[in-house]
Amino acid sequence: MPALRPAAVDVELRDGDVLEGWGEPVHVYATHGHTPGGVALHLPESGVLFPGDIIGEGEGRVVLGPFNVDRAAAIASFRRLASLTPLETVCVPHGEPVLGDAAAVLAAATPDTDWL
Repeated sequence: MPALRPAAVDVELRDGDVLEGWGEPVHVYATHGHTPGGVALHLPESGVLFPGDIIGEGEGRVVLGPFNVDRAAAIASFRRLASLTPLETVCVPHGEPVLGDAAAVLAAATPDTDWL
């Protein structure tokens, strides 16, 4: 297996940044806990969230993503994202996307006790 090398960063994203030029403003949220430097992207006009690995879907439920470096921080990040509005669609990197009233689905999740 070849040695892994760090990738160059084109643009460093920080919590609170707003990205322009995507058809609508994209809000950046730090997702502490899963890995250092993790972020989620929220498109509030469309109600779409790209949470990164902090949120997953499996066995028909939304859960905290596995393998977190700081579980308490990961749970707090999950809950912070669950409070975003409007939120209709969550495009998880693992599992099926959450379509329609994703805010209610995330609010009903129990990341402190439920993960895959």
